[in-house]
Amino acid sequence: MPELRQNIITGDWVVVAPERAKRPQDFIKTRNPHDHPKDDCPFCVGTEKYRQNKRVRQVASEHVYVIENRYPAFEENELGESTKCYYAEGGFYRARPSSGDHEVVVVKDHDLSLPKFSKTVATDLFQVIRDRFLWIKQHEQVVSLIPIYNHGGEAGASVVHPHAQLFASGIVANTVGREMHGAEHYYDINGSCVYCDMVSHELEQRTRLVYENDAFVAINFFASRFPFETWVIPRRHESQFEHATNTHLEYLADAMMAVLNRLDTVLHNPSLNFYIHTLPTIVDGSASYHWHVEITPRVTTYGGFEIGSDVIINVMPPEAAAAYLRGEEATKKSLPVMFMWNSPC
Repeated sequence: MPELRQNIITGDWVVVAPERAKRPQDFIKTRNPHDHPKDDCPFCVGTEKYRQNKRVRQVASEHVYVIENRYPAFEENELGESTKCYYAEGGFYRARPSSGDHEVVVVKDHDLSLPKFSKTVATDLFQVIRDRFLWIKQHEQVVSLIPIYNHGGEAGASVVHPHAQLFASGIVANTVGREMHGAEHYYDINGSCVYCDMVSHELEQRTRLVYENDAFVAINFFASRFPFETWVIPRRHESQFEHATNTHLEYLADAMMAVLNRLDTVLHNPSLNFYIHTLPTIVDGSASYHWHVEITPRVTTYGGFEIGSDVIINVMPPEAAAAYLRGEEATKKSLPVMFMWNSPC
């Protein structure tokens, strides 16, 4: 089983999972994820590799199915062994088994690239993720779940066939924990949800607004870490993604595809990640926290200052990025040449 290890100084957790990369050459990165022929693809229905997958049969849809990850970062504790923390090396360091679940949510169409998903396919994807989220929450002992999507080599995708992943773990994700702490602090001072206030402010200012519909707004975040980093946030207060209705997820699919289509047009199919931040499963609702999706195009890399200081230098102001994604011609003249490239992925 992979192991969770805690940073003795900051308290952050890391997963040590040697099963996911056993040979030195596994650390040699290529720019292109592997594009298997359809008759040899591990995700194409009917292939020999597909038949070797462990299907999750509790939920599926016309366009999407779910399998267990062959190389999980979090493993189900089928033997019921203790998952409590232990102290390694004479009690100096703190660690624990990396128990939980790690599933792959696969879109059936091999040739369908993320920016080209139809609203129907995107809705199916989010509904299946929500249904698996609910099942795992009800049947397994996990603390938090984070759905993610990696698109392109620079974003960590190793297989071209479109797929998302669902990570279920026994810890609160470091980023979500910090967001919850900050949101609670804001609520204590102001008596309101920081995300709700941010939605109202961005709709009033409109300088960083990328897209809106009746249920969601998409904005380039004021303190963006990445060029074109976009957050998709419910208009009304909702702390838990898993409570979203089918209709609400249709609105989410509409907003997500609007943003992804514009990123595809502007940046020529960039590698990107998106992930959903929501409350841990052990918390039943919150007046201060608000679930949301973060989309992070991977068009730049961190240098020594960013890694060494954790203070990020973003060379694209979110106001300019949002204007460009809205299609305002005036901003095209100021768009740095570095972003105008055809992604090899």
